[in-house]
Amino acid sequence: MNTREIAVKILCEFEKDLKIKPHFERLTKNLSFKDRSFVREIVSGSVRFLKLLDFSIEKVSGKNQKKQHPAVRNSLRILAYQIFFMSVPLYAAINETVEAVKHFRKKAAGFVNAVGKKLINFDYKAEIEKIPDFYERISTLYSFENWMVKRWHRFYEDELVSILSFLNRTAPLYIRINTLKVKVSDYLKFLEESGIEFEVHPFIKEMVRIKGKVDIQSLPGYADGFFYIQDVASYLSALLLSPQKGKKILDIAAAPGGKTTAIAALVENEADIIAVDVDSERLKLLDRNLEKLGVNCVKTLKTDITKENPFTENSFDRVLLDAPCSGTGIIRRHPEGKWNKSLSLIKHNQKLEKALLKEAFKLLKPGGTLLYSVCSLEREEGEEIVNFALNIGFKKRDFDIKFEEIGVKGSMARVFPHKQGTDGFFYAIFTK
Repeated sequence: MNTREIAVKILCEFEKDLKIKPHFERLTKNLSFKDRSFVREIVSGSVRFLKLLDFSIEKVSGKNQKKQHPAVRNSLRILAYQIFFMSVPLYAAINETVEAVKHFRKKAAGFVNAVGKKLINFDYKAEIEKIPDFYERISTLYSFENWMVKRWHRFYEDELVSILSFLNRTAPLYIRINTLKVKVSDYLKFLEESGIEFEVHPFIKEMVRIKGKVDIQSLPGYADGFFYIQDVASYLSALLLSPQKGKKILDIAAAPGGKTTAIAALVENEADIIAVDVDSERLKLLDRNLEKLGVNCVKTLKTDITKENPFTENSFDRVLLDAPCSGTGIIRRHPEGKWNKSLSLIKHNQKLEKALLKEAFKLLKPGGTLLYSVCSLEREEGEEIVNFALNIGFKKRDFDIKFEEIGVKGSMARVFPHKQGTDGFFYAIFTK
């Protein structure tokens, strides 16, 4: 299959389970970096702008997208995405997509060709402006579910459009230099010598943004564990915990280990860290990351502390609870998150977060510190959890480390793509 055929196939699989990664990895493993990048962009973009693309296709074709054959429906989506958002020559976008659909549904080639030609001159912005309802208009233009747009408007008011717009942007690639293996200054020299364009974070020196499209495996020290791919917002969870050498630290829901390994680096492998998770496969990945990054102060354990808490009460000086959540703050990295969320999922997550906090309270030493974080924009998983924590006995305290440049101060904070350029995260810090 050529790249567009693969993209169509991935999107057909996506429709079945609303997942991208497993299908992408399986169907592109034999492609070159360049072709994988093309397929990734066309698939992620089509999922990101699904509602807008379907609106436009239905307008020019007069046909309901839901009634189309899956391969035809998704061929039209990748074609519309190329025409609207990519710099692919128009004749190539149409011709190559028509050839792709022939692989699945030969008799649909003429239809796809005709729709493509109509899309070239279609002004989707002007057509969307005609939609009378505000929420339907905004949710179509930015391609989000109506219920998401309504609740974020209630939460964030005038910031709504900025939030939607920035969640639609491709997330930057940040790496955390692994100071257990290499000095920051030395690694920056390696990047320079390799001709890699990069930018050091303005106030977190070990965080580096890699510019342009780069094959991760081509970065210096990839095989040696010199870096870990991690967004600044994720790293902040470890920083704000303010871990100390010689202390006993618990990382709950730790896999695949981005924050666990960050904590280990911050204490220079001189702490007693226990990382727990309920997922065996993700724990295996965590163990591999520990080994690759040279972390030797972490013990891993498969357990669900809400059902079988194996630890003694008042055991830990520090607890990090980066809780399972809806993930609405990382939609720019996972555009499928627009379509696989629900209010019931948010409520389910809130129950789980509360249950984890209850157990974590028992395990924290009096005077100890717990850092709660979620990659979520939802108030139920952020501010409402703070109220719950205070009700069960936690006490507010201020962050030891403050990042006032990005508004992280006091005892809780939110960061956003449109404000801080990070993933959307919520943090709160407590003592007992």
